[in-house]
Amino acid sequence: MKTLMELMLTADKAPWEERVPNANTVIDSGSPVIASEKAGDETDATVFQNGYVIYRKGRHTTVFPLHACREYRNVDATGNEHILPFEVFADQPWLTRVFMEGEDRIIHSKNAIRRHAGELSHDTKKEGWGFLMDKGANDPLNLMIEAETWREEHEKLQSLLETLTERQHFILMECVVNGRMQEDVAREIGTTRMNVSIQLQRVLKKMRDAFGISWKSFYRNHFYREETVLQQG
Repeated sequence: MKTLMELMLTADKAPWEERVPNANTVIDSGSPVIASEKAGDETDATVFQNGYVIYRKGRHTTVFPLHACREYRNVDATGNEHILPFEVFADQPWLTRVFMEGEDRIIHSKNAIRRHAGELSHDTKKEGWGFLMDKGANDPLNLMIEAETWREEHEKLQSLLETLTERQHFILMECVVNGRMQEDVAREIGTTRMNVSIQLQRVLKKMRDAFGISWKSFYRNHFYREETVLQQG
């Protein structure tokens, strides 16, 4: 069996794009198979001359460039990141690092899909293109999840704002969003600064409780965006 380095020298270097071709596209390309191994009845990895790897585990499939199998990063239960350099795997049988990569990418996809069931799919047989899972900030799945999380926060915040009285909403907008002094706001609506302070604290407590944000964390504007939804209220 070839080592990982030997296999990388044999295979073409597949382009590192945001999205990679799916399993069917790679198979139909006619690129020769240069390595293939199985692990049990349900897991296998196939490497093609064009530099792509098809990794299958049960009914799950992922495609990634062989040359993406460099150093291996892992985060333990305490949140500490451990990095095994490429040199650890270079002279080992190629399947060691490739199977680790395939397993991580499938787990990554399954976790994302579990959180947003029905909205994301990692079954690359159904689509013309499959996402390249780099597990980083630019991962398309991460971007989709972030956008979906923001949408959910937006809806939750809008629902909460609808429960406020007109005066509470005005105080929140002026004191928190526009940064006005409580004395100025009190003078404008014909009340005392103390009353404005009490109303503001009630509203902020309601928001902290709704979003599970601690008092200390709430000093940062958790809801700020370039187009903040508070300004749409």
